[in-house]
Amino acid sequence: MLKIECEYKKGILFVRLIGNINKSTIKDMEIVDNMINKAGIKYLLINLEKVTIINYCEISKLIKKYKRLIGEDGKLLICGYSKNKMNLEINSVDSIYLYDREVSAFNIINI
Repeated sequence: MLKIECEYKKGILFVRLIGNINKSTIKDMEIVDNMINKAGIKYLLINLEKVTIINYCEISKLIKKYKRLIGEDGKLLICGYSKNKMNLEINSVDSIYLYDREVSAFNIINI
């Protein structure tokens, strides 16, 4: 099961994920896709702090998809990333910004 909490604040869409990310739960992210497309979101912060299990293939697709959706002018920030939780080589995906906490990520965007 994947719970998605979204908050739009100061030009940034905060997406907080809770639970498991895998092939069957990834489709729940369509709500985020719709928000990005309708509102023209350029800054997306995905918080993985409360994710318990992440499937490598699905999170890689997720990152690549959102990087494409926000475009070259936008930024995709990820916080709560833990190598212990995820077996993901994040460096293979270009232009991803990693932070321990939302506050650190939020402060890096100069809007």
